[in-house]
Amino acid sequence: MSRYDLIVIGGGSAGLVVAGGAAQLGARVALVEKKALGGDCLYTGCVPSKTFIRSARFAADMRRAQDFGFSTQTLEFKNRDFAAITDRVARVIETVGEHDRPERFEAWGIKVIFGSPRFLSPRELEITNRDGAKRTITAKRFCISAGSRPAVPPVEGLPETGFLTNESVFQINKLPQSLIVLGGGPIGLELGQSFARFGSEVTVVEMDKRLLPKEDEEASATVAELMRGEGLRLLLNHKTVRVSAANGQKVVTVEQDGKKTDLFAEQILVSTGRRPNTQGLNLEAAGVEYDERRIITDEYLRTSARHIFAAGDVTGHFPFTHMAAYEASVVIRNALFFWPLLQKTDFRVVPWTTFIDPEVARVGLTETEAKKKFGAMNIHIYRTDFADNDRAQAEEETKGFAKIVCQGRKNKIVGAHIIGAHAGELIHEVVLAMKQRLSITALGSMIHVYPTLAQVNQQAGLDAVLAKLTSYKKLLSYYFKVWR
Repeated sequence: MSRYDLIVIGGGSAGLVVAGGAAQLGARVALVEKKALGGDCLYTGCVPSKTFIRSARFAADMRRAQDFGFSTQTLEFKNRDFAAITDRVARVIETVGEHDRPERFEAWGIKVIFGSPRFLSPRELEITNRDGAKRTITAKRFCISAGSRPAVPPVEGLPETGFLTNESVFQINKLPQSLIVLGGGPIGLELGQSFARFGSEVTVVEMDKRLLPKEDEEASATVAELMRGEGLRLLLNHKTVRVSAANGQKVVTVEQDGKKTDLFAEQILVSTGRRPNTQGLNLEAAGVEYDERRIITDEYLRTSARHIFAAGDVTGHFPFTHMAAYEASVVIRNALFFWPLLQKTDFRVVPWTTFIDPEVARVGLTETEAKKKFGAMNIHIYRTDFADNDRAQAEEETKGFAKIVCQGRKNKIVGAHIIGAHAGELIHEVVLAMKQRLSITALGSMIHVYPTLAQVNQQAGLDAVLAKLTSYKKLLSYYFKVWR
């Protein structure tokens, strides 16, 4: 029976960081993975979706040729071209996947084991490989980073009728003429907008009263307007009650206020959230508490079994690759060392981006959340339209705005919301300002290159400075009279 200092379960973003970091510190590490190293982000998430989105953006830009001084272009799209697009997705996955080859991690001294893991006891892990052979390994510490999978709603007839998820959508070779997207969150909108740009008739069905319900309300409303402008049909506050097949099409029955409507499409894409990959791990034998949404952890990412840690999507905290890497860095420290070297998680400043076009980026509190927490009179909003930015005008990227939410007399930044071109890049200087607990005036006083989109953040800071000076207008008027 092999014994290790640390066994990592799951070879996705979190697992690879934990295993690699621990091994380079000198720990004896085993990494157990069911399929292939790289996880959801590489094969069915970030990498393929952003590749897919870029191709769709090219199609949209071609149709905007007149905006840039060229004659209007007609983009011919045929099924064989769509196969070429999904082939491109596969090529990018293969290229990026070179970083996650087993040989790289084995060179660091990690024992990479492919198979299905199952706890036999708090310190024993049984692994069944692909030919059915079993082996048992043990460790002082464990990290569960098994990732997540699409959450499929319990809708009558959905399994029998068939559907796509992010795990299967990048393998199709034929563009569906029509597509119904169940879920108006990030995945549903990113893929729904892309398919619409390729030429599909897209309908988005969302149970909530607005798209992207976790985002700022103004951002959600702007996204809805932009999606409708691109031809997507949005059915908000609608519940899917039944799915069936008829005359070669899929039929989705939705309900609003007791009224049922049948929708028809060639394909259905399910994007209604995620669930942790805890099935088959036999966590009960390890003494690890969990529910349908997460493995329960404390602020040190320890589970109810204190020698077993968890990181990434399986914790249910934030379903983002960058957060998986962050949690992994916390686990490395806490699994290998002792007090006073232990590190607590810090979720005070967590940014994320929805990669529709234009992008939607967020960090911290929304305007509504901030007013509820600190009181409406104690909140200051600074907002800049992309249309007022010179670089945005030059780039023909004038849709959207930047909104920074501040609190108190010192105008401490407590949230920021950017919807516009490259919002995912622009959010980072606000993230740094929040991390350092700076006032918004710090953004105004920092020199920004002209002309750049980043000046939407600078303008918010300048507006705050001007607002403060305006409050001293009477005093300044007296000063200038004396000065003269």
